[in-house]
Amino acid sequence: MTVPIFDQLFVGRECAGISEHRRLVLSDKHISRNHFEIRLIADLDHAVVIDTSTNGTFLNGMPLARTVAAPIAPGDRITVGDIAMTFHSDRFTTKNHNLPTLTQAEISQTDMVMVVGDIVSYSTISEVTDSRVLAENMSTLWSRLDEILGAHHGTLSHYAGDAIYAVWNVQTQAGAHALAVDFALAAHRAVTVLGPSLALRDPRGGPIRMGWSVVQGSAAQTSMARAQATVLGDSTNLAFRLASIAGRDGRAAVVVTGRVHDAVAAHYLWGVPEDVTVKGRQSRETIYPAISRLPTTPASPASPAG
Repeated sequence: MTVPIFDQLFVGRECAGISEHRRLVLSDKHISRNHFEIRLIADLDHAVVIDTSTNGTFLNGMPLARTVAAPIAPGDRITVGDIAMTFHSDRFTTKNHNLPTLTQAEISQTDMVMVVGDIVSYSTISEVTDSRVLAENMSTLWSRLDEILGAHHGTLSHYAGDAIYAVWNVQTQAGAHALAVDFALAAHRAVTVLGPSLALRDPRGGPIRMGWSVVQGSAAQTSMARAQATVLGDSTNLAFRLASIAGRDGRAAVVVTGRVHDAVAAHYLWGVPEDVTVKGRQSRETIYPAISRLPTTPASPASPAG
């Protein structure tokens, strides 16, 4: 089947609101309602593909970054699920990775509150679990945590296999510290509830558990999509290191650093603080176990029940 492209072609399961001659509807449950777009840049004789999906779009076997335009040329193969399409054109024949019409990512130094959730004993779990079962159950887990993250107005930085990393901008988000701590506590409760129903078991046969860290610090942020961001810096490394010890060796599932604790100390029940050695850092770090929000203080907007 050959599908003509006039200026834009939207491909997806629904493509609602798009005129018939500018859409290609594919009936497949693994394809998003609006999966990807091909855009022709006539004045430059270039074409690009833009992924807007949940499950991903592949260009010549390589996954595309979500919402980032990728140049394409005749013969390039675009794959979604089990469906493969080849781009053909006599005019749009060259690739240009520096198109002036494409928005460049903005990099900024920002004060942020960061939350990392890390699955306890993930290496062992993944070793003894069928890869398809692992993928399906992880998808269920991440989908639930993503819902909770949205309710707490957090921005997803990325999923790193066994970890979720989210951020709140201190300068632009009122109550960023409380939103982050509330998210970590709500996510911990959700994992406790959801864990037994997942086909993932720790080395002792119990349901999966996660450790959570909440850290404040300055980081370089690259905005790559509306709901995602890439965040880099020393505080990011600290957040991942602390998440890897939270929920282990008798520690509480949610731990926060001093700056976060000082910002919201009056609103939560805390455990006994602990000075810990963090791998790769010369100085020790004081962490504060967050147990729950105090009943006399209001939860952050949409916080709640978990």
